[in-house]
Amino acid sequence: MSQIATVKNVTFGEGHPKIAVPLTAPDLSGLNQALEALQEGPCDLIEWRADCWQAGSLQAPLALFREAVPQLPLLFTIRTSAEGGNLEIATKDYVRLLEDVIQSHAIDLVDVELSRGHNVMEELVACARENEVKVVGSCHDFHKTPPREDIIATLCTMQRLGCDLAKYAVMPQKEEDVLTLLEATLIMKREHPETPVITMSMGPMGAISRICGERFGSAVSFGTAGPASAPGQLPATLLKQVFPLV
Repeated sequence: MSQIATVKNVTFGEGHPKIAVPLTAPDLSGLNQALEALQEGPCDLIEWRADCWQAGSLQAPLALFREAVPQLPLLFTIRTSAEGGNLEIATKDYVRLLEDVIQSHAIDLVDVELSRGHNVMEELVACARENEVKVVGSCHDFHKTPPREDIIATLCTMQRLGCDLAKYAVMPQKEEDVLTLLEATLIMKREHPETPVITMSMGPMGAISRICGERFGSAVSFGTAGPASAPGQLPATLLKQVFPLV
């Protein structure tokens, strides 16, 4: 039986993929504008890309989210340069930062990069469980699409380490790479349903993978209501229109 993950009124792992809108504004004024635009379109989940934040303390933006959109789950993401993000940070500082945010009780989900190491992921999973925060394990390959078996093994590793959702994003070099990602996702759905998974093939070539998650087993699609945070993201309004058709 497939497992689901429920946060507030959003259930991941059943029905249409949930629409996550990434916010990348560098300051409070930009976040306010982004939140205003967000409320005009579909959104099941906010991903705050805090590695884009340039205005000092994280307390003010976290308070803003709780005040402006208390009904929406908030995923806190520090995407490091090692996985295509904007932040250079030592592993010990990465752990300390995420633990502080988890313990603030201001977020609902936290992104943890597998590339930081298995021990780090286990440590942060334990901290998140103590504070009733869900963990989205993540892995990104911005250069290629690994073989199907490697994608499956990586997703299963994140499941085994205790993540509530497991995410893998890859870059296709040819059309067959998109099929590889979709096949791996389908095998996870059928053979390894311990947790919901989130998969995507990035860039224009992989855009199809962002709309067919319900068929193949991806529980979330990242859609824009402003600037994209990764190559190939589609507008959230388009995702909402297309999901019932596929």
